[in-house]
Amino acid sequence: MAFVVCQPTAAVAIKSYTPDLMVHPYLRRSDDTDKTSEEIINNVAKLLPRLHVMVIGPGLSRDNMMLECAKGIIAKAKEKDLPLVIDADGLYLIQNHPEIIKGYPNAILTPNVAEFKRLCEEMINFEDNHKDKMAGLLSQAFDGVTIVQKGQYDLISNGNEVFKVDNEGGLKRCGGQGDILTGLIATFMAWGSAYHNKLWQHDNLISPSEVPMLASYAACTLTRECSRSAFKKFGRSVQTSDMINEIGPSFKKLYERSELVENDNKL
Repeated sequence: MAFVVCQPTAAVAIKSYTPDLMVHPYLRRSDDTDKTSEEIINNVAKLLPRLHVMVIGPGLSRDNMMLECAKGIIAKAKEKDLPLVIDADGLYLIQNHPEIIKGYPNAILTPNVAEFKRLCEEMINFEDNHKDKMAGLLSQAFDGVTIVQKGQYDLISNGNEVFKVDNEGGLKRCGGQGDILTGLIATFMAWGSAYHNKLWQHDNLISPSEVPMLASYAACTLTRECSRSAFKKFGRSVQTSDMINEIGPSFKKLYERSELVENDNKL
């Protein structure tokens, strides 16, 4: 189940898009005067016990009121040790206020090339000729926050190790592909929370500290496979919505054991 917290003017359009989204029109811009930032933060905080993960950034804007509310919501989420995936304008917030996420190991930042460079310039000395080392250095500067450096290949680091994701993708990068990646990382992080909450029986071999890296790797690999598969069908006309339709088949191809797939087919 996905909850979307947004402005009232956006709520109707989002709710009309699909019944799969639970829409909460709690946010306000600076020119709205009917709610204070404290009221908004407290309203969103009431949702937190129902969540396994929170995504902050896509569609947020750089409005001062929206950013101030995002800061407060992040603080409330950290109090509950809630996994956070931060992208888009959420990264602009982190760039200007790195202290709000620094040292929180249950957070993942997903910068594109430009966002990554800006974060590096804020936290460390960016060196283009050593860009493959930058993800690890940036994670260390954030005291262990996981960094997903998106690009021709994706680099993922928690400051101690680096995963490289370079499986084949499509030859066209669609606008919105990064949002799919963010959503997939959040999904794998939510499954990680369910794993450690023992929602099913397992051998408990994966430690909580491993989940952000594994979730990011799985999501990056899956996003690239969705892109490859959609491009194979639609070529240069491929759109982000075409990638969404490939998530199920691509997940089955990459991650489901053959005996499970066979049982599904029999059912």
